[in-house]
Amino acid sequence: MRLARIGFVFLVMAARGWAAGDWIEQGDSLDREFKSAQALEFYLKAEDVQPDDPELLRKISKQYVEMVIDAPTRAEKTRLAEVGYAYALKAKKLAPKDAQVRLTVSIAAGRLAFFRDARGKLELSRVVESDAAAAAKLDPRYALAWHVLGRWHYEIASLNLLLKALAEVVYGKIPSASYEQAIFYLEKAAQLEPGNALFHAELGRAYLTVDRREDARRELQKSLTLPQRNRDDADAQSRAKLALQGL
Repeated sequence: MRLARIGFVFLVMAARGWAAGDWIEQGDSLDREFKSAQALEFYLKAEDVQPDDPELLRKISKQYVEMVIDAPTRAEKTRLAEVGYAYALKAKKLAPKDAQVRLTVSIAAGRLAFFRDARGKLELSRVVESDAAAAAKLDPRYALAWHVLGRWHYEIASLNLLLKALAEVVYGKIPSASYEQAIFYLEKAAQLEPGNALFHAELGRAYLTVDRREDARRELQKSLTLPQRNRDDADAQSRAKLALQGL
């Protein structure tokens, strides 16, 4: 029934002579409602008209990456993550100096890494770090870029000895990463965008790792008071609740 309604909307729009900008506007509206699959339908329609628009390709990548969250099987999650990463790379080729495009590559690489073996995860982690760093350099006030850099430092610092040895092979040397640097970047993100539930949740978990328990409690509780503005916020708040139970 839902697909039939979308098909009907497409026919009406086509009859009215809608341009790519109209499809994109409708997709943006659905994206703000976290309706990734429906937004994707409109963005793909716009892509038929302007296939080399890096901002549109970035938005398409975002939908595929977010659809991974609700996909029913690992195979489907992997497929969606791969397609999302491919779209992000295409956008990067067209607009390498666009901060949002570069961060989309970083996030798509991170999502795809969940479905790779240990070596594949580490190879993609290089993309996560390099493109997030590029995004932060292009736009120093881009809070999400600093957050992703913080998460990268946290994950690399958490590697066990075996994975650190593998990381040295993949990177050429052991990456310079620490919990302290992770906290520095996570704090920067939360300061730039204090109303973001995800930022406070992950900063709280990082504080907990270094036994800054009161700081952790403050940030975790703060996360739970904030509205869910992004697809990842619900999971982040669930992690915050779990962490608070251990305090």
